[in-house]
Amino acid sequence: MRLVTALLVLVTLASTRVAFAQGMDLRQASGVPLPAADIPAGTVSVRVVRGSFANNLAGVDVTFEVNGKTTIIKTDGSGRAQVSGLAAGTRLKTSAVVDGERLESQEVTIAGTGIRFVLVASGGAAPGTAVPSTPSLPATSGTITIGPESRIVTDYSGERLNFYYVLQLVNSAPTPVDIGGPLIFELPREARGAALLDGATKQATVNGTHVTVVGPFAPGATPVSVGFELPFSGDTAHVRQSFPASTGPITVFALKSGTLDMQSPQFSSRQSTVEQGQPLVVGLVPALRAGEPLSFEVTGLPHYAVWPRNVALGAAATCIVVGLWAAFSPRRRRAA
Repeated sequence: MRLVTALLVLVTLASTRVAFAQGMDLRQASGVPLPAADIPAGTVSVRVVRGSFANNLAGVDVTFEVNGKTTIIKTDGSGRAQVSGLAAGTRLKTSAVVDGERLESQEVTIAGTGIRFVLVASGGAAPGTAVPSTPSLPATSGTITIGPESRIVTDYSGERLNFYYVLQLVNSAPTPVDIGGPLIFELPREARGAALLDGATKQATVNGTHVTVVGPFAPGATPVSVGFELPFSGDTAHVRQSFPASTGPITVFALKSGTLDMQSPQFSSRQSTVEQGQPLVVGLVPALRAGEPLSFEVTGLPHYAVWPRNVALGAAATCIVVGLWAAFSPRRRRAA
């Protein structure tokens, strides 16, 4: 199973932010490049936070080192600073200083998608020091959304079509919220072997094709990551998925091999690119309403003609019939 390679190549690049979001040490994802189809190619966006995505840091100087030349841009109210118009092949690295703590990104080479970074400050604590926890607050009635950092990744390997949902459940309120019950969504009914992935919240469980996430939901992001196999016949797999909460834009990645491709009338953009040596097909789906289905096709899948198998089964059946006739016919003649 290419979960290790596929997700370390892509989800570490495209979804690490979600896997380490709420309740884990987000600093492990600090400075990791995240390909983003929802911003133009040649654009690099940096988000500076303290401890978690609930604590954006405005007014921080972010240094963009572009081919050895530096540009400094202050973060806005959402903690973001951005540069754009970078040519393919440009080498870039970013950094910021928060309360004397220097935060640096990995160096990247601009390719066919936009790039996001998150730089995570620990509040001035020494490296390795845990971020102090905040007191528990009572939950209030509210809603959650599926955030724009959510990803769907598909990968064909070992004659299996695997899917990985890396979702970010976002509570934008400053206190925990109770949505009136658990959040439940159904995977495609053909899904097999569904299981939670590393980094998923302990609030989530999987039973067959049912994914249940119990509340209350803490402020910020709650990561729900689940993988499954989707059987298919022919060279095309049809995927239809609805979510019980409204979503931001969702990026769908296919790790390209052979003639594998993706198509959907719901893609607002679609492109082929290469990230860290891995060919990808990237589709961007605009925001969806709760219950509105997302439908797309994975095409160009390897498949095998079924007629040789049918001929072999027919021949085997004929042999069995002839064998039974040969075994029992003499006995019947002797009895007569």
